[in-house]
Amino acid sequence: MINCKQIDIPKLKVREYDVKNLNNFFNKGTLLFDEKYSLPNWKSFDLVKSYKESPILSKFDSISVWKRKLDKIFNIENMYVSILLPRSSIPWHVDMQDINNFNKAILTSVNTKNSFIEFKNDVKYIYKTGYSYLIKSGVNHRILNLSDQNRIMICTNPKENKYV
Repeated sequence: MINCKQIDIPKLKVREYDVKNLNNFFNKGTLLFDEKYSLPNWKSFDLVKSYKESPILSKFDSISVWKRKLDKIFNIENMYVSILLPRSSIPWHVDMQDINNFNKAILTSVNTKNSFIEFKNDVKYIYKTGYSYLIKSGVNHRILNLSDQNRIMICTNPKENKYV
């Protein structure tokens, strides 16, 4: 892997119930979700902001348990649920100027069936459910969700990341 790598941190145990629970929360509380980068098909909700947990985090058992495991490794500054609507995409973009190093943000797959991230002049990367990845977000990339389901990821931003 050139622009994306899987990292060896505790796996998020994702159950069918968790995906349904997150989708229900999104569908009923869609106004609580923020648009990402002015794209109406890409939404997020903060679970941790400025080191402080949202009360909503406790409603997602498996994520709460997993976060406690991560707390032993990282000082988590921010963590959010990211949802990309079915049959939609995040167009080509860069998130930072550095093209040589991995971003410290940890991307964890909750429901990414039939979706992928693609980098210019590189391959398409398909995330495995429950596993976590780092990407070189300074390299031009896009994300496509070809499924009929929401693409659900968790983005964790630690103060420092030894896996970068």
